[in-house]
Amino acid sequence: MTGSKIGGEKRGPRRWRYLIDIVVLVAVTFLLDAVVGAFVSVPMNLEKGFILDAIGKILLVGVGCGLVLLRGERLADIGLKRPASWMRTFMIGIGLAAIVFAAMYVSEKAGFRRDLSKFKDVQGNLELALLGVFYAFIGAGFYEEFMFRGFFMQGLAMFFGASRGAWIVACVVQGALFGLAHAYQNPLGIAITGTLGVLMGLLVLAFGRNLWPVIIGHGLFDASRFVLFYLQGPPMG
Repeated sequence: MTGSKIGGEKRGPRRWRYLIDIVVLVAVTFLLDAVVGAFVSVPMNLEKGFILDAIGKILLVGVGCGLVLLRGERLADIGLKRPASWMRTFMIGIGLAAIVFAAMYVSEKAGFRRDLSKFKDVQGNLELALLGVFYAFIGAGFYEEFMFRGFFMQGLAMFFGASRGAWIVACVVQGALFGLAHAYQNPLGIAITGTLGVLMGLLVLAFGRNLWPVIIGHGLFDASRFVLFYLQGPPMG
């Protein structure tokens, strides 16, 4: 199947392939967590957690790419397409990161705080902060956008019929899943990250289903947060 057919409606068993692929990737994710849990003692320190989590997420991206290619599609079909202008894309990403950073900083000062205490050891620890910045681009910027706004959103939209409404529903569903994936941040954290997930999904649609602006913006935002955590510590809401 060529990329030009991706926007068309899928009928019959073909639509189920997307749901099957989502189930397979989720199952592999839980299996990988189980394997790591069986061989690595917990609780682990944050440094080891960053490294293992980054490696695991790279493996999961590889599985996701394999599933996309096995169903006869290109990675561009889930959003990893070359933008018309890399400079413009980077500028959009920087602007997005700055807007989200400012909004989160102001809201936290107003008392709306997610619980990010798991990152408390980053404060004053330059080595850990640098590792966190690196992790931000791999484990947050690339992995989360690839999975939620790419693999999951496209798969759900195709399963629901690939109509405009199907893409909107898929955007909302992936945002909800994104929020639940951050349950460690407390209920407010789920709501905030879920809302951000939906907004980023809408941006991906607005950018012609191109993931690169949000990958760059997400990575820069999380990296800047680790710099802030190094300087003054994370919110402990």
